[in-house]
Amino acid sequence: MVQLDLSVLRLTRAALALAFALVAGCALKGPPTPTEVLDQALPTTTRIPPAWKAAPANGAVADNWLHSFNDPVLDTLVAEAIANNLDLRIAAAKVAVAQQTVIVVGAQLLPQVGAVLGARATRDEDHSGTADTTVAYAGVAWEIDVWGRLRAQRAAAEASYEATALDYAYARQSIAATTAKLWYLTIETRRLVALAEQAVTIYDQLLALVQIRRAAGKDSDLDVVDVRAKLETAQSEVEQARERYGEARRALEVLLGRYPAAEIDVVAAYPALPALVDPGVPSALLERRPDLVAAEREVVAAFRGTEAAELALLPNFSFSLAGGRLGNEVLSVLRLNPWLASAGIGVSIPIYEGGALQAKVLIATAQQAQAVARYGAVVLTAFREVETSLANERLLALQLPLNQKALDDRTEAVRIATIQYKAGRRDLLWVAQLQSAALATEADLIKLTSAQRVNRVRLHQVLGSSYDAFPATHMAQVH
Repeated sequence: MVQLDLSVLRLTRAALALAFALVAGCALKGPPTPTEVLDQALPTTTRIPPAWKAAPANGAVADNWLHSFNDPVLDTLVAEAIANNLDLRIAAAKVAVAQQTVIVVGAQLLPQVGAVLGARATRDEDHSGTADTTVAYAGVAWEIDVWGRLRAQRAAAEASYEATALDYAYARQSIAATTAKLWYLTIETRRLVALAEQAVTIYDQLLALVQIRRAAGKDSDLDVVDVRAKLETAQSEVEQARERYGEARRALEVLLGRYPAAEIDVVAAYPALPALVDPGVPSALLERRPDLVAAEREVVAAFRGTEAAELALLPNFSFSLAGGRLGNEVLSVLRLNPWLASAGIGVSIPIYEGGALQAKVLIATAQQAQAVARYGAVVLTAFREVETSLANERLLALQLPLNQKALDDRTEAVRIATIQYKAGRRDLLWVAQLQSAALATEADLIKLTSAQRVNRVRLHQVLGSSYDAFPATHMAQVH
């Protein structure tokens, strides 16, 4: 039966009572609220308007923007990118690391229990005797978090984990948006390849016409050479367009986690553009975009880090309890009790550390100021992204009809000039210039059509709208 000394029992009880009393007596300071962080981050003269300057609106931002594009192929590609993208896997692994870091840091608040088991045999060669010794030992060590330093470290780890999870949630939204933008870019490059091939056909037909007229003495050798040069240039541009098309497909394939073989099937026409979304109000962006919320949580983590550094200047209390059994033949002969137990309370007081602890406080304070400034920069950048995307929506909506009308007019001008050329009323240079202008206008129209869809996707992304039915911060809440 284990017999413990009464003084050890009394010391143990006193230590536990003191530990619980001290722990219960000190609470952490409340972290800054999002509003307080914003006030610290932005200059005093900066005011967030009640509505967007580029497109005022009052409605809420809707999620599930991918469904609104009504493109089954794009739906499939986004699902594949979310499942296979390697950058997203890296982000998910960072979340797992941050989650386990919270457990590691939080474990310091709990008692640390260990045990030692061992046996040793000693042989005396002169007397041909053997002595056996056995050891069974268990101990408990506990750093008493009197001032809250360990709790502040755990709170900092929790805030960093939340920020990492939010960054992962935004990464998922970014992958979906990037997939959609690359998809439209790939469609654009395919259409430009078709236009370049069309240009080759046009100049080939024009060269045949010029050669007939040259044989009839109506055109000169200069006209033939000039059109042939335009045909060769068009043929060269076809190869360039095909290479850009291959680059776009390879980029999309890598995003999807495929081998970049430039073999992905691409549709030849743009899907219909959905109606313009309601952008909501600027202040709501701070709670809706995961990257902005993540930057705010990083400020809280830095605040807790500063708090922990300041509390490290105070004395550190610890409690230990150990007990075990030591047995060998000598103790048995002397009939001594092999059971041992001890308990103690320790205090560690930082007296002189060469300025290290004060330096750590200054470092943590500077890191907190850095996190606050970064939050302000991220917020202003987000506002700029939304305002720019809204302004581009209006600009593209005005440009596209004008470019379409210009293309119609240039196409008609080419038709009329060709008739007049055949009738001898216009020279070849006039027809070639009009044809080149018409092709350039059509290329611009293709690019503008793509730009409108890319900008629409970007607008959804910068507004914090989710590509699926769940809010953009949903994955952070799941983790």
